[in-house]
Amino acid sequence: MVTSVFLCLFIILLTGGFPRGCAGDGGSASHSSAGTAEKPVLLSSTADAEAFISGAEVAVIGFFQLHPGLLLPTHYLMASVREDVIFSKTAPFCKLLPPPAPCLGMEGLVCRPRTTCGRAAVAGDGGGARGRLRSSPPLRPPPPPPLSPPYFSLPPQEPEGPEASQFRLAAGRIPEVPFGLSSSPAVLSHYGVAANTVTIFRRVDNDRRDMDMNDKDVDAEKMTRFVRMNELRLVTEYNPVTAIGVMQSSLQLHLLLITDKMSPKHPERMRKYRAAAELFKGKILFILLDSNLKSNEQIVSFFKLKKSQLPALALFHAPDEEQDVLTLDEVSVDRIQDFCNRFLQRMQKKEDKPEEKNEEL
Repeated sequence: MVTSVFLCLFIILLTGGFPRGCAGDGGSASHSSAGTAEKPVLLSSTADAEAFISGAEVAVIGFFQLHPGLLLPTHYLMASVREDVIFSKTAPFCKLLPPPAPCLGMEGLVCRPRTTCGRAAVAGDGGGARGRLRSSPPLRPPPPPPLSPPYFSLPPQEPEGPEASQFRLAAGRIPEVPFGLSSSPAVLSHYGVAANTVTIFRRVDNDRRDMDMNDKDVDAEKMTRFVRMNELRLVTEYNPVTAIGVMQSSLQLHLLLITDKMSPKHPERMRKYRAAAELFKGKILFILLDSNLKSNEQIVSFFKLKKSQLPALALFHAPDEEQDVLTLDEVSVDRIQDFCNRFLQRMQKKEDKPEEKNEEL
């Protein structure tokens, strides 16, 4: 598919470089920020992950695979040891403990096959020193495990390793974005993740972006840049890094508010702009463009605007290069809503016309 010259020009103006499909494709600028952040939230269940994602405009989760040795098939039973040491006699998982007895199913885990030790009991149930293990009569051997056995997983574990360390460093550099992590097999399965992955979830376009952490070249710097590129919000402030995420968004209709961020009226304008963005969530990507930045002068000129005409709204539909501009005395929700609705109606009429011609034929 050939990229149009007009669209290439628009992306060049936005990114300060050439996009894929246009001559001169080059690298993009890096971005990093220092800062401190809370420790990434450990997400131990699908419900935890869904609540974490739904609670923010942008959320990042690091998915980490458990080592295969930390999953036990169901024909292993948990030893019933002191209740002040392990969770309970019937807990559906095994807890990492120092080996308390010679008959352990796996090193460091209080688990054993039925055929080896039988069911352990707590000394003190029928006498003896508290905490000493004694074995009950052996149970009959279990049937062979099925081909795809259900597994008892360990309690929620903080992922460790170089990838997890780099992920935590990246989280510290972006304190305004919530970071979570999970090694729960159920959570990984729910989100279709099969490898160590950084995933950014966006509410504005109900989309996600994945980054494979198994690549040896992936470090905290690249994770930070990946998040910065893709952290599209209800209102995304344009910069050369977020421009890449803008052009890759599934939303192909972009509304720019071109305004002076230094104006005393800016906070009120932004409040109304955000309120309007809520009305078109999932339809239009709302972008803020600071007219004071020299790097944005080309974009202002692209829409044939002068600083004396600002603030202004500019709508751009990427697939057919349709655009419209509206200068404003003041920003209001009603004017933004009316401007967007008229543009959407015009686009809908254009889509309906080919259908009418086909019916006539």
